[in-house]
Amino acid sequence: MDVIVALFASIFIILALIRFEITIAVFAGAVFMALTTSPESISHTLMAVPTWKIIAIVIFAFSIGYGMEVTKMMEKITGSVESFAGFFSVALIPMLIGLLPMPGGALVSAVMIKDFAEKFNIPPEKAVFINYWFRHVWVTFWPLYPNIVIAMGILSADYLEIARSTYPILIASLISGALIVGSGKREIRKQSKDFRGLLYMYPVLVIVIFTAITGDLLIALIAAFLSIIAFNSAYKKIPEIFRKTVDLKIILLVIGVLIYKNAIEMSGASQAFYEEVITLSNPYIAGFALPFVIAFATGIELSYTSVALPLLTSFTGTVNVVEKNLFVVFLGGILGVLLSPMHLCLVLSAKYFKARLYLVYRYLIPASLIAVLITLPFLKVL
Repeated sequence: MDVIVALFASIFIILALIRFEITIAVFAGAVFMALTTSPESISHTLMAVPTWKIIAIVIFAFSIGYGMEVTKMMEKITGSVESFAGFFSVALIPMLIGLLPMPGGALVSAVMIKDFAEKFNIPPEKAVFINYWFRHVWVTFWPLYPNIVIAMGILSADYLEIARSTYPILIASLISGALIVGSGKREIRKQSKDFRGLLYMYPVLVIVIFTAITGDLLIALIAAFLSIIAFNSAYKKIPEIFRKTVDLKIILLVIGVLIYKNAIEMSGASQAFYEEVITLSNPYIAGFALPFVIAFATGIELSYTSVALPLLTSFTGTVNVVEKNLFVVFLGGILGVLLSPMHLCLVLSAKYFKARLYLVYRYLIPASLIAVLITLPFLKVL
């Protein structure tokens, strides 16, 4: 089968099935692409050490977040934030929760800030925006997020290369979110400031230190996880943690993404697709638009790295990444996800706060536009 025909057929399969389950969709599309263009890519993926290393990274990333939840570390952190941050707790708490990806994380932070939102008279739609926006500011930068890990695998790049490409998105998200949130009454009630709870953020410091020393994210994550277990004497909780975090769907998703990436590369589909795209439009427009459309259509953070990024490796480069180009891809992807009405975090947050979803866009659209404007000067720096 012609590689371009097979490529578009695989994309159709993924988009047709993604409403049911992203794992099934990506895996089915990947296997179709591999079998019709380069069957050897399947065995190549399954036998590659990096494949299983990426799976281990994803598992330990989720284990750290869940481990901090079951040992009550996160509860102590948020209590400390409340004591000194006042009004700004409504943004800081989702940010802190966002450092530790976990299933249903947006609902966890929504529960934590609901009382604050009521006491500060924040309208439900604005409360949804604050919780949703600040919960996701780390998605394109922080190494615990699966989309970052998968991008590392697709691009054959280390974390620092990706971080150097995407840090402007983090900065722009923080600034634009802060401008929309504004300010408010500083204190809910008289209470002494307690910074001790912030000490429970030490796993984040462990990750940073070990990544800097070893250059290996997996070693850093294992060290952080073990520090949580040892500090809390939570050895008996290890089976419970791994029962929650060793998810067969996630494992199959990672394998499917890497099969898809290898099939596209080994068949020459990536280069062929890129050559077709640049004859039709500016490569930067294509590099932004493709991730945006796929992310907006699916509302899933993994979609733009799982589906769009493998198609754009000729644009982003692999091993030696073109930082400016990768930045454009991630910017399109994250904006598509954040603006998508299909995004479960947005829908569930709106339901929890009893907000009218269409009115949340009064905050989401301006924040997104401001973020884009802030990032534009960085194109000259990257």
